[in-house]
Amino acid sequence: MQVASRRAELLPLRGGVPLGVGGGFLILLLVASTGCAARASTPPSAGYERGGIPELRGERVLLLPLQVRAGGHPDLDRELEFALRQGGDRVDWIWPEATREILRRSPGVGIRIDDLPVRGFMVGELQRVGDPLFGDLYRLGALTSAPWALLPVEARGRAEADGTETVEIAAALLDTRTGRVVWFGIVAGTPGAVGSLPASSSAAEALARRVTG
Repeated sequence: MQVASRRAELLPLRGGVPLGVGGGFLILLLVASTGCAARASTPPSAGYERGGIPELRGERVLLLPLQVRAGGHPDLDRELEFALRQGGDRVDWIWPEATREILRRSPGVGIRIDDLPVRGFMVGELQRVGDPLFGDLYRLGALTSAPWALLPVEARGRAEADGTETVEIAAALLDTRTGRVVWFGIVAGTPGAVGSLPASSSAAEALARRVTG
């Protein structure tokens, strides 16, 4: 594969900018070291999305663990898995624990799905992920026979005026064969007590509804 074909391709982001630690969503932390992006003025918020979700009925989709946690309940990953299971068998999900077991049987692969290389923290609208993330996704897709991967990029809590918190999740749907970012969006749950399970559960349910329709 040519190096250029693995390079992260970035376009200017209309109305969105990722921020590092301290606030804002990390818009697609999936950028190769050679990537570059144009600056934008305001961070994206819940309801922002780019791209579209294809018909996933009958497709194998790799669910990856949440990568960056800046709020929400510690069990948010399990809540998301539960919410996706409620959709029945329309999608052939490959759950994180199944992927971990596959990787345990293949120690030479060396992929840590709980700590994927999403360190780019760069401004921009990512069209395609570059290495090393692309390499990880490609190998995971081959190991699990999953052409798609749902990557929960970040979860954080948004403080409300009444002292409650709204949990927001930024997530991406990727093609494991090409590294293309098919869809990226930010969903929000309903307000609840800070750090509470119900607040996180509602955000997980919102993401599940958006992905599975």
